[in-house]
Amino acid sequence: MAKTRRTYQPSKRRRIGMGFMARRATVGGRRVLSNRRAKGRHSLSVSDEMPNKVAKNKRLSRRR
Repeated sequence: MAKTRRTYQPSKRRRIGMGFMARRATVGGRRVLSNRRAKGRHSLSVSDEMPNKVAKNKRLSRRR
């Protein structure tokens, strides 16, 4: 009998797809950003959390 997996399966490459520019690119993503601004979130997207790793993230996103 197989065990069920947890819902959150973290992956750095997958997190890159949730960056600010990716959110801005779609209507739903822009809605997410506006809701987070309205709530007063400190960071709007994943890319806000890692400002010093931008070059590494860009390299990873090109590999997809």
